[in-house]
Amino acid sequence: MTRARPRRSTSWQDANVRPSVLAVDDVAANLLTLDALLEGLDCDVVQANSGEAALRLLLKRQFAVMLLDVQMPLMDGYEVAAHARSNPATRDVPIIFLTAASDSEETALKAYGTGAVDFLLKPLNPTILRSKVSVFLELWRRREQLALAMTRLESKSSDLEEAYRQLKETQAQLVQTAKMASLGQLVAGVAHEINNPLSFCLSHLKTARKSLDAALEGLGELTAPVQQHWDRAQNRLVEMELGLARIADLVVKLRTFSRLDEGEFKLISVKESILALLTIVGHRLAGRIEVVTEFGEPDTLACAAGLMNQAVMNLVVNAIDAMEGQGTLTISTGADGDVYRIVVADTGTGIPAEVLERVFEPFFTTKPVGEGTGLGLSLAYSTVKKHGGTLTLENRERGTRASICIPLGPSPIAKNLL
Repeated sequence: MTRARPRRSTSWQDANVRPSVLAVDDVAANLLTLDALLEGLDCDVVQANSGEAALRLLLKRQFAVMLLDVQMPLMDGYEVAAHARSNPATRDVPIIFLTAASDSEETALKAYGTGAVDFLLKPLNPTILRSKVSVFLELWRRREQLALAMTRLESKSSDLEEAYRQLKETQAQLVQTAKMASLGQLVAGVAHEINNPLSFCLSHLKTARKSLDAALEGLGELTAPVQQHWDRAQNRLVEMELGLARIADLVVKLRTFSRLDEGEFKLISVKESILALLTIVGHRLAGRIEVVTEFGEPDTLACAAGLMNQAVMNLVVNAIDAMEGQGTLTISTGADGDVYRIVVADTGTGIPAEVLERVFEPFFTTKPVGEGTGLGLSLAYSTVKKHGGTLTLENRERGTRASICIPLGPSPIAKNLL
């Protein structure tokens, strides 16, 4: 079953230029809910009650975005996404998964693994749903505007190429920002859920130790076997306290990293941000890569915290990927004259000279298909540029060094970051 509900255009004079949203769910009530929640947006809503029907529709017409339910009979959402991504005619349609809150973490990993751009939890928040869908509707309209302009201005190919490049870069940034905002919300939620039972355990651990000490005073001298058990219990309490302290430190760093969705321009602790970042990627470092940090003065930097965290993380992840076996990751920070430097160096294979000038281009990657999007360095470069700074890459005798340079002092571009 498929059904399209026409809507009167409110902002487009050409009735043929209208974006469409594909809503896929095997439950009719859920489709009606999506239809109602999207009421008022300048688009057509096309409904499909199965994965097969959705794939047929994708081949017949263009869609600005597909809202795809995960749990469906015969063909679930992951299979639909995989089929869509494998077909050149449908692989560019943005996919937002809709899932129950109980399996949000598993869905996030599988969703991004199958090429989805985002996921939303049920019951759906109307404001968040409309906001995310609006982003992709706007992207679709911009592509249509550009296509129309290209037919009218064929003689001005150089201008059109630059406009198209900027459009692709803007689209990449919007999609990546949406992903990172969702990741930030997920990380913050996990940290919050850990913190509550953690505080309970720490509090009761102290109470248990005090109670045992009080009991010992009333027992008098203990026999050797009892003393042995007593010492073992005390040692375990000490080990438990150390373990809980490590968890508490991890929660603090997760909260720091969860500022990814912040765009506010403010002073941050560079050391705190980088240590939080290293905690997030720690599972890829252990036993293989040695990390060397050199934190200079000053420790604070005026920037958009979330954007800068994301930029530095992209550099760190690239450095890790460049080292296949053992290696050393070096991160140094601090002022150098009138600029603030953040340098990320690795001992990997370096960047081939023939591609060094292209690494900042959106979607350019030397990684195999499915292992890289080509957006990391492009977004890092754009972020640094918005801060009035520079990002440079250079090959060393062994490995690559990436240098971020941000001007110190009051920044006249702070208000233009977002």
